[in-house]
Amino acid sequence: MTVTLEWQGPVGADRIPNDPLIFENLCQAGVYLRIKSYAGGRIVAYAGQSVSLLARFDQHLSTMLGLASPLRDEIGGEVFTGDAAARLEAYGDLNRVTALAAADVRRVRFLYALCDDYFHTEHMNLAEGLLQRRIVQRIADVENAVLAPGVIPNDVPDRWTNDFSALEDADRDLLYKLLGDDAMTLDMLPDNAV
Repeated sequence: MTVTLEWQGPVGADRIPNDPLIFENLCQAGVYLRIKSYAGGRIVAYAGQSVSLLARFDQHLSTMLGLASPLRDEIGGEVFTGDAAARLEAYGDLNRVTALAAADVRRVRFLYALCDDYFHTEHMNLAEGLLQRRIVQRIADVENAVLAPGVIPNDVPDRWTNDFSALEDADRDLLYKLLGDDAMTLDMLPDNAV
């Protein structure tokens, strides 16, 4: 069975939707990509899942603003680790570090695919794992600390495709760069005994 992820977005610090229907849809379950673009064309991505996308997007952004996650400079080099020791040191240099955080938050855009009649919530872990592995194949900069488990139960969709048609051209091109147009299949998961 083939499942198609229908990508929507972007959402970000300066892209919070004011349309009530879109806002309501963001409170649903799905998978997402958190993408940060830097000078020189560098892209850093994070693939995730959530039962409430809007809450998860807020968590990502507030963690960055709260200096609890790594921060990068304008070319994408990690300049702040986000651990407790780094935060304690940053309190003596708040102007510089908060400016870094604000700049990095402005770079973030979230693109997402909602669960639907074929992409069920019980498939989110599988979809997240496939997205992570596809991005790792195509670019080196993935910020997921831990990849989603590769072992999957039986009787799940075996082909996953991406539909970028609802996206603006720039976002469509970006997702094509990250995910390509080939189907994602279960054999991408190294621990899977398919």
